[in-house]
Amino acid sequence: MVKKRGQPSGGELVLCKVERINPNSAYLILEEYGIEGMVHISEVSRGWIKDIRNHLKTGQTVVAKVIRINENAIILSIKRVDEKQKKDKIREYNLENKAEKMVELAAKQLGKTLEKAYEEAGYLLQEKFGSMYEGFRKSITQNIAERGISQEWVSAIKEIAEKSIEQKEFEIKAKLFVKTIKPNGINIVKNILLDIEKKGFEVKYIAAPEYLIKYRTKNVKQDKKKFSNMLSSLSGDAEISYEIIG
Repeated sequence: MVKKRGQPSGGELVLCKVERINPNSAYLILEEYGIEGMVHISEVSRGWIKDIRNHLKTGQTVVAKVIRINENAIILSIKRVDEKQKKDKIREYNLENKAEKMVELAAKQLGKTLEKAYEEAGYLLQEKFGSMYEGFRKSITQNIAERGISQEWVSAIKEIAEKSIEQKEFEIKAKLFVKTIKPNGINIVKNILLDIEKKGFEVKYIAAPEYLIKYRTKNVKQDKKKFSNMLSSLSGDAEISYEIIG
């Protein structure tokens, strides 16, 4: 089960399970924190409620908002959570469940327990990136060691993330202009374009002297620079210029 350190903050959305119900209130376990919270009957649903048991059942899972933290109690509201917030919180929780499985895989790789994994990496990922899942996702393209995570965990997390998270592909495009007045101009242009294709870029003819160069990547920030460097390094017995358009 997904865990978070400490206690929630005011305004935070939390996934809860109804533990017990009284005539005017219900006590819920905050799943991620493993602590109890209370919701008053007036915060269960909009409008007047005759019987709280018509709205809540023991064992039911609900999304609630933390509206106040007293010295001895966490006060919750269910009615202040709209449908979009509810869906977003459930989606976030499901992604964290997936991330926890990835943390466990990384822990086994390092010969450590899940509890130790949370202490050494899981909680840090949540605190530095907002969630463990986002930390795993970032590890694919960023050096998360800069966020205070040890190198052994950085390596294990990145390896698991690359295998487990499907990365979205993006397309970088540029207009390329190749002009020459040489007698063998056709061959000169052809050789320049063939050189581009050999480097893994797609070339599409638009209308002389204009061509469209495309490159698909999962790391836009890194490969946009590579794309620009490739275009800047083009050479041949022709006048070459380009414009990156996406």
